[in-house]
Amino acid sequence: MRSFTCLLIFCIASLGAAEDRVISPAETAYHKGDYATAVEQWSNEARQNGVSSGLLSALGNAEWRLGRKGRAMICWERALLLDPRDPVALAGIRHALAAGGTERPAPTWAETYASFLTEDTWLILATACFWVATLCIVVPRLRRRSAGEWNHRTRVLALTLLVLCTPGLWGGRSLSARAVVRKVEVSLRLTPTLFGEPLNGVAEGDVVRTGRPLNGHVRVTTADGKTGWLRAGEIELIRGASLPADLDQKAAP
Repeated sequence: MRSFTCLLIFCIASLGAAEDRVISPAETAYHKGDYATAVEQWSNEARQNGVSSGLLSALGNAEWRLGRKGRAMICWERALLLDPRDPVALAGIRHALAAGGTERPAPTWAETYASFLTEDTWLILATACFWVATLCIVVPRLRRRSAGEWNHRTRVLALTLLVLCTPGLWGGRSLSARAVVRKVEVSLRLTPTLFGEPLNGVAEGDVVRTGRPLNGHVRVTTADGKTGWLRAGEIELIRGASLPADLDQKAAP
């Protein structure tokens, strides 16, 4: 009876909090179709209070409505780095791939594995496991005593978790090292030079895997496996919890 009463109180409190939630001016502008105002207000909120996955997802929706595919994809991808299960960001990317003419590399098994947790969480967990295992090895030797059973079990558990964190760290690094094409009418170049021979074209909003930089260019691999060079100013790395960079570009029709 007591547990039921506590559950009822919790539900009532949750409903009350939902009713008391104030709709922000940015949300009001978005629902009215004034997407430019929504972007401006959400951007100001991010500069003042910092970014979150929910704010980036909402901002991505507004940017997409304005035809800014590159900025929208950056917002959604960065939202997933903060919260790999963000439903709004996932839905936005699915829509962009299905109807928006954008391309995104299929995730590797390590990237799929890494998406269960954030990159920071994998790093914190791996660091904690490393130091626990290290202490389990060093402390008994410093005390000149043999390790007990609890020490062996803790050591094995820490080392096991550390091994399990390794693909998560690798996949998280791979995910954050991708980039989004921010310019329209861009072509891959055969060489990292201003007059390099153009190869296959890529569209604004396409996600590419990045390689080494050289001469103001970055070697990239597209979703269909084509490799070439793009200027550093034509793409924006997904890594970083911040708003999209302000680049001169035309809105897509």
